[in-house]
Amino acid sequence: GVTVYAPTIFRMAGFDAVKSQWISGLNNVFYMFATLVCVFTLDRIGRRWTLYWGAVGQGVAMFLAGAFARLGKAATASGDLDKASSYGAAAASFVFIFTSVFGATWLTVPWLYPAEIFPLQVRAKGNAWGVFGWSIGNGWLTLLCPVMFSAIGENTLHSFGACNNLAIPIIWALYPESNQRTLEEMDLLFADPTPWVWNAEKTFRR
Repeated sequence: GVTVYAPTIFRMAGFDAVKSQWISGLNNVFYMFATLVCVFTLDRIGRRWTLYWGAVGQGVAMFLAGAFARLGKAATASGDLDKASSYGAAAASFVFIFTSVFGATWLTVPWLYPAEIFPLQVRAKGNAWGVFGWSIGNGWLTLLCPVMFSAIGENTLHSFGACNNLAIPIIWALYPESNQRTLEEMDLLFADPTPWVWNAEKTFRR
């Protein structure tokens, strides 16, 4: 949503249409290079910690981007263009930070994790369902974003920040660590019939 609607977000931050397009392109370049971070960190800190720090970084960036966008709109309405420009630059910076953190964390792990956790006999189908779910999520969010931006403006970014916060307890409770475990060991990790991480780890140790 942030990548697709970056020009809208930058216009909300006070930039004109042409400048918004340029900044969006630059944002995507940062995004591309940020994906290289995972090459060096993913196997060192694991999948869960990558998702944790990504969710925290993305959540903070979205809340601050939304707050500065709101301040920029208020400054523009009151005629203080210098302040509006400063707030717009701050909002844009946090969108850049969000995109970079996303590229380094949440872009990578959801593609890797299904390939690691599914048993061999259903791995291809499991990955196919993962891509199917990702496509549906992308599709409905792309359709929903213009409605959200139109109805609640910069609070759309606050809702994105809240979703990142909500992801943290979900990872903690439902996503066991797959790092440094063989594909054969993953079957042992999921031998417990309950979905909870603590039960999975107990079963794995046993």
